[in-house]
Amino acid sequence: MNLPTFIVAAIVAAVFIAIVVKMISDKKNGKSSCSCGGNCRACGAGCSSMSCDR
Repeated sequence: MNLPTFIVAAIVAAVFIAIVVKMISDKKNGKSSCSCGGNCRACGAGCSSMSCDR
């Protein structure tokens, strides 16, 4: 693997890790990624049960 390929792979990996860490942090703090704020009944079943699962 040459240097430019390694640099791009490292950047992509760093971004992926940052996203995962942010998602874990948000979940620990009780924040939801669901657009209805975690209340699927209030959004008229527009959310999937997976996205609102806490």
